[in-house]
Amino acid sequence: MAFLAGNSSLPLPQLGGATSANIPLILFAPLAPAIALNTCYGTPAPIEATAVRRVAGLDTLLAVAVVAATTAVAAPIAAGWISGSHGATAQAAVRNLACYTGLALIGRAALGTHASTVIPTLFALIVSVFGYGPEQTAHWWAWPAADVSDSLSWVGSAALLVIGLFRTIRTDFPRHS
Repeated sequence: MAFLAGNSSLPLPQLGGATSANIPLILFAPLAPAIALNTCYGTPAPIEATAVRRVAGLDTLLAVAVVAATTAVAAPIAAGWISGSHGATAQAAVRNLACYTGLALIGRAALGTHASTVIPTLFALIVSVFGYGPEQTAHWWAWPAADVSDSLSWVGSAALLVIGLFRTIRTDFPRHS
C-alpha cells in the first residue's frame, strides 16, 4: 500500500507550529503491519510461561523477519531500479515500520498484548498533529515525519526496534527471585 501511494499526502491542521501541513500517507501505512504483528504473537498466558518452547524467541524472529522482508522489497525501489516508485517513500516505510514495531513490542512488554497497539497509533497521531513546525518541516522528535536523510530518525527508530526486540526475547529467560 505504501509503495502504491507514493508521495500522496493529506492536508491536516497542525498544533505544533504550522497552520496546516500535508501529511504523507507513509506516516500511517506502516501501522498496519506493526499492529498485525501484535495479533500474531504468542499469548502471554501463564500456560505459555511453563511451556518448553520459547514463544518469545519465535515472536522476536517474526518481528525481525517482517522488517527484513520490508527492507528487501524496498531496497530495489530505494535504489531506483523500479521506475514509477519513489525511493524516499520506500526508505520512510522501512524506518517507520521499525519505529512502530519497536513501540508495539515495548508496549506489549509494558502494557500487555491488547493495549500495546495503542502506543504506535497514538505516536503516529501525535506526530501528524503536533510534529510539524512553521516551515512544515518535522520537529526533531517526530521521527516518522522526518526526511529520510535525517540520521536521528534512523538511529531512534532502530533503537526502538532493538529495545522492543530485547524486551520481547527477555521474557523467555527464567526470572530470578
